[in-house]
Amino acid sequence: MTVITIDPELCTNCEICVEICPMSIILPSSEGETPYSPEDAAAYCAKCGHCEVFCPEGAISTLFDSTYYQLQDDEFPSIPPSELGKYMVMRRSIRSYKDESVDKGIIDKILDISRYAPSGMNKQPVHWTIVHDPEEVKKIAGLSIDWMREVMASEEDHPLKPLMPGLISAYEMGIDPICRGAPHLVIAHTPADNPTGYTDSIIALSWFELAAQVFEVGTCWAGFLSIAAASYKPLMDELELPQGHVIQYSMMFGYPEHKVKGIPGREPPRVTWK
Repeated sequence: MTVITIDPELCTNCEICVEICPMSIILPSSEGETPYSPEDAAAYCAKCGHCEVFCPEGAISTLFDSTYYQLQDDEFPSIPPSELGKYMVMRRSIRSYKDESVDKGIIDKILDISRYAPSGMNKQPVHWTIVHDPEEVKKIAGLSIDWMREVMASEEDHPLKPLMPGLISAYEMGIDPICRGAPHLVIAHTPADNPTGYTDSIIALSWFELAAQVFEVGTCWAGFLSIAAASYKPLMDELELPQGHVIQYSMMFGYPEHKVKGIPGREPPRVTWK
């Protein structure tokens, strides 16, 4: 099966595609011919699309199933480094949310950007579960607390055990220390046997939180929930992940109750030059 086609009428034999193919499945042209990809090489294609987008003549088409991000125009935006840097360092973990739902269309736009996050061998293993119903978010928070109660009642030596009494007490007083009253959750999950599933999910969620900021949506990593969902069956059952999938990490999100007015200090980079 062919997954890459090259139009000989447009190709100038610059062989950029040969150079940049990460799997080396595009071979140099013979004299008077164009580069080509053998049919038996299709199984090794990472479906990254590099050959297509780096071709200066637009001579390459990919034949595998995919959908494209819709650019508003044909020009790539140029962002000054200072502006990009400011945008990135303004990201804050949001723990106070408005009582207002984020429209599903906005969430779809954030996910459309997030799917371009890099992944091992471009396997794109990350699947998403969006908990959009605020009442379901509250139920999931309660199940996370139930897990903590179970851990506290056991002889288990859990590293979070010293924190659990305070978290349980706060919950019982009407404070949500798990999802912070956020209206929504995004859960990244992958097949359990994917060796890069965790790392790929963390990268994808990082893209999600940066993209969310464009739409004035705030996020916060839901660590307690993610840890609970890895082992507590009632919570795992509630999430209803596909068969064979495991939660890799989760994030709460919604419209922030307060506006960011500045950028806090941080430790300087710890760098070793060699």
